[in-house]
Amino acid sequence: MQRLLLNILLSMGLLLEARAQGTFNERFDLFGEGMGQFGWGIEVKANGDALVLFNGDYTDDSLYYGSAVSSVVVSPAGVFSAGFRLQIPERATYPGWANCASPRQEGGYILGGSTATWGDTARAALYWLDEDGVVTNFSELDLPGHDWIGRQAKQAADGGFVVVGETSSLETIDAFVAKTDAQGEVEWVKTFGGVMDDYALAVDLRQLGGYFVGGQSRISSSNKQLWVLALDDTGAVAWSKIWGTQYDEPNAHLTTSADGNILVASAWGTSPNDNYAKYLAKLDKTDGAIMWDRTYGPPSEGCPLYAVKEVHAGGDLIAVGHSYQNASYYGVLLRTTSQGDSLWMRYYQYYDSVVTNGRGLLRDVQPTPDGGFVAAGVALGVSGQYTQDVWVIKVDSMGCIEPGCHLVTGVETQLTNLRDALTVSPNPVARGGAISVELKLPQNFTPQGALRLTLVSSDGRLISEQQLEGTTCELARSPLASTTCT
Repeated sequence: MQRLLLNILLSMGLLLEARAQGTFNERFDLFGEGMGQFGWGIEVKANGDALVLFNGDYTDDSLYYGSAVSSVVVSPAGVFSAGFRLQIPERATYPGWANCASPRQEGGYILGGSTATWGDTARAALYWLDEDGVVTNFSELDLPGHDWIGRQAKQAADGGFVVVGETSSLETIDAFVAKTDAQGEVEWVKTFGGVMDDYALAVDLRQLGGYFVGGQSRISSSNKQLWVLALDDTGAVAWSKIWGTQYDEPNAHLTTSADGNILVASAWGTSPNDNYAKYLAKLDKTDGAIMWDRTYGPPSEGCPLYAVKEVHAGGDLIAVGHSYQNASYYGVLLRTTSQGDSLWMRYYQYYDSVVTNGRGLLRDVQPTPDGGFVAAGVALGVSGQYTQDVWVIKVDSMGCIEPGCHLVTGVETQLTNLRDALTVSPNPVARGGAISVELKLPQNFTPQGALRLTLVSSDGRLISEQQLEGTTCELARSPLASTTCT
């Protein structure tokens, strides 16, 4: 017998469907202490588990600590492990910025970050993590002075590590690059920048030897621009590229593509007051010339991309960031071709039975073995409901938390965790058969815009579409009959 698989979609700036295995939208409060936490990096293991790297404050023996390097493993079904927190007496520990960790040659991961103690402002640090995110060792870099903040680290070809970040004095802030041996002992450190503030937040390896470094350079008192450096393996500058507009640009976050060139994620200034359009570029490895660059979406306040990676070597790109629209924060994922042509860009918020429009930001993304993507960031606190928590989403190859979202045009925001509100029976349904759809929205649910029930076949055909009113709706038990709502 031929069977017709129906996708049941609700749209009002959101989509709803019986959730397929392998997608989720979850937040996590390590140890349930109700203290603020923030996800900065994510790595995917061979079995599909995602290792989320984050920090959060805590109290130990009546002493308050402002931050601790922490991790949690999330299964492909969205189940969180008990988590790990690094507790070092009299030290706060920090992961770096977006995409702050990377795999090590011998297994496990290296994390670039910092430590802080009373009277000793900040020390750049390396953290060695095993496959499950447990910190097995850490090393504070032996650097002169007291203000060194590590932002990202990679393992070098010789087994040592390269760390980037910023160092400050009374006069200015400079970018720094430090090379260590395999044990974390500093072999050399160099600073870069001019008489104004400069930053380095990203590093990757050059195929020719040496490193690419991405950050931001202040070229005048009123203008900051994108900055990429190419260094040889001694830290000498091979070339330097600074570019942008008359308006400020945020940091150039970079990764090396399979062909050895440089992929850059950031934002492009469009007007004063930090209004940007999301921005990707590809630079030539030999001299930093722009091979292509693109902007995406409407400009808005504070909407950069924080990481860009190849989905497959030489193939599509996936980028992650956030957007600020209508006085609310959204996480953003963008998929493009290898030439930067947009395939889709979607906006996400956290949602559950208590919170309808949870604000959130995403900081890192990784492709998953099933062809989808997993991203991590922060679900910003909601007064009286929950504190600032780690936020993790898993989407399919089309960027959908609820599969089928791409079949309805004009809908980009994905609010989920309402799977218990929708009952479909039977599903799939025999061609010409009867189907019952019952929708029971939470009492505190407030739709934003019109509520619409859409039935779409598995081959993308629109079967039925009905405007809804009320919070309970049932499709009568006759073949795709009319909908009644109360």
